[in-house]
Amino acid sequence: MYTLYWSPGGANMAPHAVLEETGAPHELRLVDFAKDEQRGTQYRRLNPNARVPTLIHDGKPIWESAAILLYLCERHPDAGLMPPVGTSEHGVFLQWIVYLTNTVQEELMHWWHADYYMDSEAGRDELKRVAERRLAEMLTRLDGVVAPYLLGERFSAADIYLVMLCRWTRAMAKPAVDWPNLRRCVDLVTARPAWQRMMQVEGITWTGRTAG
Repeated sequence: MYTLYWSPGGANMAPHAVLEETGAPHELRLVDFAKDEQRGTQYRRLNPNARVPTLIHDGKPIWESAAILLYLCERHPDAGLMPPVGTSEHGVFLQWIVYLTNTVQEELMHWWHADYYMDSEAGRDELKRVAERRLAEMLTRLDGVVAPYLLGERFSAADIYLVMLCRWTRAMAKPAVDWPNLRRCVDLVTARPAWQRMMQVEGITWTGRTAG
């Protein structure tokens, strides 16, 4: 049994969808950000960064969304969510996971949480402008790769992570779904029953165009 601590629409979306894909027994525990529960003593014992998600397995916490996703993929190889270890395709899979979390997600943090990085309003405005420009470059690069998935015809957990990040561009002047190949990938992933179950539980209605 896994336990996943989550908040609606947070970085828990990808590991939550992966749990649904594997069919593994799990329970969800909501972390209410409106009540600042992520900063409470009890939760910070599990995740000192005061962020979601956190996965509990065998009584031990694991945090960082990409790490949880990889851990679940390794434990459930029959789900086919990542290529076999030791293959060149596995190396490409790892490349995209690290790129998404280390580069694209970081730039999205600059856009959504400019106040974490800059004290002045002018500084925050500039950071958001730069982030949106850089994200457009990254999305253009990704649009040239997905065909229809990051590993070509093979669906993987990397696509789940990508679509989670695509959702986070929904309030930008040019969201990810304005790129045609990314839009196709979003459509394919959001049509999967596991993704839809995750969305229903988290109360999210986003289908690529809506703001939910």
